[in-house]
Amino acid sequence: MVVKKVIVVTTGGSIAFKRNTTTGALAPVDGEDIIAQLTNSGITVEFNEFSSLPGSHFTPVQGLELARQIDTLLYNDTVSGVVVTHGTDTLEETAYLLDLTIHHEKPVVVTGSARPATMPGYDGLHNLASAIRVAAAAETRAVGVLVVFAGQIFAAGDVQKTYAHSVEAFAAPGAGPLGWIVADRIWMRHQPAQRMYIPCTHLEERVDLITPGQGSDDRLLRHAIADRVAGIVIEAFGSGRMPPWWLPAIQEATAQRIMVAIAPCTGSGALHDEYGYVGAYHDLERLGVLFAHYLNGRKARIKLMLALGAARRPEDVRVWFP
Repeated sequence: MVVKKVIVVTTGGSIAFKRNTTTGALAPVDGEDIIAQLTNSGITVEFNEFSSLPGSHFTPVQGLELARQIDTLLYNDTVSGVVVTHGTDTLEETAYLLDLTIHHEKPVVVTGSARPATMPGYDGLHNLASAIRVAAAAETRAVGVLVVFAGQIFAAGDVQKTYAHSVEAFAAPGAGPLGWIVADRIWMRHQPAQRMYIPCTHLEERVDLITPGQGSDDRLLRHAIADRVAGIVIEAFGSGRMPPWWLPAIQEATAQRIMVAIAPCTGSGALHDEYGYVGAYHDLERLGVLFAHYLNGRKARIKLMLALGAARRPEDVRVWFP
């Protein structure tokens, strides 16, 4: 039997680990049986601690550092894949950042736990075991970073946290899962589309995200302009529409070479329409904004941060927002 090696990189969150006081080794809480089952199926597991932070404390700068660490691990010929455990609050953002910045065929899988280990129905061990199996599977090579949760396999670019307390906390609106884990079997039914690689060594942190509601004024946008941020992501209504009273401020931002990206407030779908009224898609296109098709605002912000970090000139950012 060919033995495959998977490295689990822990960052924190509800999924629980403990350190052996004698050996210093890291292991999942009450996970000895699961690790034994994985070993018996030909998978060896090693644990590395990157951080011990709740998802809400994790930052994109740390995400880029994590990507560099994973890169180093994947270049080791003895490693078959990498699993990252992460708090669910910002799991989708870290997964998407890794997908945009890691350029390997070996699987990288992100998972976590919707419930803490002290709560009935703790799902961390099941998700971890599933993620390790997916990271060791031949079927998941060369498909980009994946998120595994509640027996489902999602593309990092599609997945969103859609439920606060359910163990089925993640979904991929408009796309669905790429596959499923059933017992020891990995079923991949689809391939992710429109993947992108942004080669960068640093990112631009000064990118704001603004989500207007019905009747909202443009104060937040004007504050961002006054603060001289490098980029602004606006979650627009529908398939790319804004109230007409926002247009002067958007024009001012673009005139000051602040990169403005429009994302759909639905978190999914292409940006385009045929409406002719003021503030519709044609006006935003005329103002020269970027369009973050099929991305929610949080992911569009991650993409803009990376693109601004990689671009030599602001206008070069458009390459990554086709």
